[in-house]
Amino acid sequence: MLKRFLIAGGAMLAVILIIAGIKGLQFYSQMKKFSGMKQQTFVSDEAARQETWQPDFNSVGNLAPVQGVDLSNQLAGTVSAIHFHSGQEVKQGQLLVQLDDSSERAQLEGFQAQEKLAELNARRAHDVFSKHLISQSDVDTADSNLQQARANVANTEAAIAKMAIRAPFRGRTGIRNVNLGQYLPAGTEIVTLQELDHMYVVFSLPEQDLPVLAPHQPVELAVDAYPDRRFSGEINAIDSKVDPASHNVRVQALIANPERLLRAGMFANVSVYAGKPLQVVTIPKAAVTYSLYGDSVFVITPDKDSKDHKGGPALKANEVFVKLGAERGPRVAVVEGVKPGDLVVTSGMQKLHSGTEVEINNSVTPDQTTGAAAHEVH
Repeated sequence: MLKRFLIAGGAMLAVILIIAGIKGLQFYSQMKKFSGMKQQTFVSDEAARQETWQPDFNSVGNLAPVQGVDLSNQLAGTVSAIHFHSGQEVKQGQLLVQLDDSSERAQLEGFQAQEKLAELNARRAHDVFSKHLISQSDVDTADSNLQQARANVANTEAAIAKMAIRAPFRGRTGIRNVNLGQYLPAGTEIVTLQELDHMYVVFSLPEQDLPVLAPHQPVELAVDAYPDRRFSGEINAIDSKVDPASHNVRVQALIANPERLLRAGMFANVSVYAGKPLQVVTIPKAAVTYSLYGDSVFVITPDKDSKDHKGGPALKANEVFVKLGAERGPRVAVVEGVKPGDLVVTSGMQKLHSGTEVEINNSVTPDQTTGAAAHEVH
């Protein structure tokens, strides 16, 4: 009985060992097959391209109005009428604020009556003088009185005109600083008036840039209020002297402002495009890995000694250190390290090291993931 039990147990153990051996061989075969498979990393790429870039000179400046003024009253008086609203577009010569001029108008009537009387006296004096009944001095006195009367009328009319504060040019008013019935001492600031169709930007550049600067050269600027907008214009004036302390020269440019977005006093980053156009090799800024040890990109090249899963030459990414130049929007110029046509990795660099086999997948590009817009090249 025991012998029969031992024989059955041994047979069962043998079957178990055979099954385990078969499974182990299958597992070993699968692991060998898996280890022989090439692990590929998906990246996006873009070819370096040669472009024509206009050299630019960068500075910071401040916006100033082409025409702008803080309107105030020349004569003291009480506000009798207000004919505008804060932030209103006004025309040249439009009446904005009227000061009480009733006393001046009353004086004007008196001076006008004196003027009429002086005209009659002067006419009579000339008639009598022609008959040799009065002396020349009497005629001169009558003429002098007439001139004095006319001067009084003109002076009073000028005072009345100054009591009416009008827009000296077309523009937009700021916030009103006076109220109806308020007494205004002479020189009180009433409202700011700005012409907004164009703006000046004033900035400084080093004196060594003077040889390439000239009126009508194109200018672009950006302001913090509208980081995604660029405003265009041109140089309209270059200062006639260089600051002896900083050795910079002041430059003024006229900027178009049709949408009235720019305001006087804004801080601006200014680019002046001047000099001969240059041929540069450019790549997306997203392709660059910046570090203290040097900037680098991954360049994709075919590996003739290796095949991909489709049977073609495998693609490998190798790290290349580069020397960078100027930037324009989402692109940067490469001075050394990359040639036109070289394929650079634009996403997925964090998974790479030199020699990593990669597979291209450009279904998602850096511009799509970051929302960056292509910048027009100058």
